[in-house]
Amino acid sequence: MTKAEHNPLNSSGNRKFDMHIRPADDKKNLIGFTKSPLVVSMVGNSGAGKTTLIEKLLRELSKRKCKVAAVKHCPHGFDMDVEEKDSWRFKQAGAKGIFVTSPDQIGLIEETEQPPTLKSIARYYFPDFDIVLGEGFSEEKEVAKIVILRKEISEDIRSPQSDVLAVVSDFEIKADKPVFKPDDVSRIADFIELIVQEDRMENSITLLVNKKPVPLNPFTQKVLKNIILGVVDSLHKEDEKLEQIEVKIKV
Repeated sequence: MTKAEHNPLNSSGNRKFDMHIRPADDKKNLIGFTKSPLVVSMVGNSGAGKTTLIEKLLRELSKRKCKVAAVKHCPHGFDMDVEEKDSWRFKQAGAKGIFVTSPDQIGLIEETEQPPTLKSIARYYFPDFDIVLGEGFSEEKEVAKIVILRKEISEDIRSPQSDVLAVVSDFEIKADKPVFKPDDVSRIADFIELIVQEDRMENSITLLVNKKPVPLNPFTQKVLKNIILGVVDSLHKEDEKLEQIEVKIKV
């Protein structure tokens, strides 16, 4: 999926950071530290309450100063164009991609043969966010999920247990995961914030080579992080706020 290039190195505050390696130009690699969002998808049958819960969590997490994005999976398609508007006219004229900008918003409409994954959407479009909440994406592997159950609508946990973080149910259910009531919004938000903290501590470094992730064991993560932070700490001025780190390697 083609898109405008985002700078994944935007960061601020005294936060946990991830390390990325990606092409900087034809003969350079760029090593940088940047936070990456926690990606969680709400899954369940239609009518189970996914949208309502996401709406409540967005309000609650935003009140806590979390930067949160929402991504909805529309298996039956969608249309953001308004007939006779300029973007609609561009599309009718044959444009395969349309980007709309205004002083405070941007929008992208693009035809694609294969939809992007939730994780790739989070990585490329919301790299400096704290949390990305998805609705749907139940078939995606290795995406953390909160299962929404509702009496007579969605009563079974169908996602693999390894992908399930928690269950939200309006009836009593026994599960190996934390179980919340639909109105326990504050407690669910507490749980998500805890996962964010744990995720950044356990996966504080992500290595990308040509935009493809390279698995790193905990020892390698610790070594790389300590080396780069140690070098930077010995060089940068104490009165200068450390917001981002870039290392260019010529090969």
